[in-house]
Amino acid sequence: MWTRTRFDRAVLAALALSLALPVTPARAQEETNLAGYRERFKQGLDHYEEGDVAGALSFWEPLYRDLGPARGYRVGYNLARAYEVVGDATRAAERYESFLAEVAARQKAGEELGPLAAHDATQARARLDELAKTRGRIRVAGAIPPVSVRIDGDEPRISGFVAYVAPGSHDVVFAPGTADERHERVDAQAGEVVDVAPPEPPPLRPLTIAPPREAPPATKDRVVHPFGVGWLWAAGAATLLGGVFTAGAYANAVSLHDRYAPPYPTTQTEVDAYDGARTLAYASWAVPAAFAVTTAVLVGWYLLGKKSVRVTASGGVWAF
Repeated sequence: MWTRTRFDRAVLAALALSLALPVTPARAQEETNLAGYRERFKQGLDHYEEGDVAGALSFWEPLYRDLGPARGYRVGYNLARAYEVVGDATRAAERYESFLAEVAARQKAGEELGPLAAHDATQARARLDELAKTRGRIRVAGAIPPVSVRIDGDEPRISGFVAYVAPGSHDVVFAPGTADERHERVDAQAGEVVDVAPPEPPPLRPLTIAPPREAPPATKDRVVHPFGVGWLWAAGAATLLGGVFTAGAYANAVSLHDRYAPPYPTTQTEVDAYDGARTLAYASWAVPAAFAVTTAVLVGWYLLGKKSVRVTASGGVWAF
């Protein structure tokens, strides 16, 4: 690990230079944010100086994500050194590579990096070379859709990365913890790159569209009587007419009775006329009585003989 003097001078000066901006009213808020970034870096540095490298990473890694690889490239270099200390060669190599890519981009743009950045770039290339020589590399190909991959007991990562591993045999687990989990044993020796690829996803079954199901015809229950209601109206009307006829016969008999009753003189003809009218009046009761009975029978049949049947709609018409 670096000494405190070397580390303080390197990281604090590098961070101040990489985050420096002209302080103008338009950039006052950004300068405030940068002050917060520097404070977060210093907090991580305190942990690092105390030997708590994991604590330092808990400050520096979020800071690196917030700044981005371009603005935070010097933080990335220090992250790489810290990851080496904790034994995470894969993330150390990734941060070295990101740092060197930004150094190359700045040199291509004609930017003067200064002796410290140039020295760190040399150190980063040397460390990458050393990791490549002393470690095996398992290159996991990307996949569509992405697949989670775990190597040995490490934290799973999304496919499309290079893992720096100790020389020897390693367990590569695709889609760990799922129904599609698959294991592959890989032997990677020092300085060797072994390519692995996630298993091919199962072929998609052709999409079949079921033919539209024909809706069942609409149905409803309907009450059916043994005959039409018109027969009830006809029987009722006949009963009424019979009653009118009876009333007329009685009126005629009463009229003759009043005309020929004593003390008025009465001839045999008049007596016969009255007797005939009276007989007709009595007999006329049979007409409305017969129709009334017929009407009552029809009403009972109409009501008691009804039944419920299911009918369907066809072309907008309800039919049996």
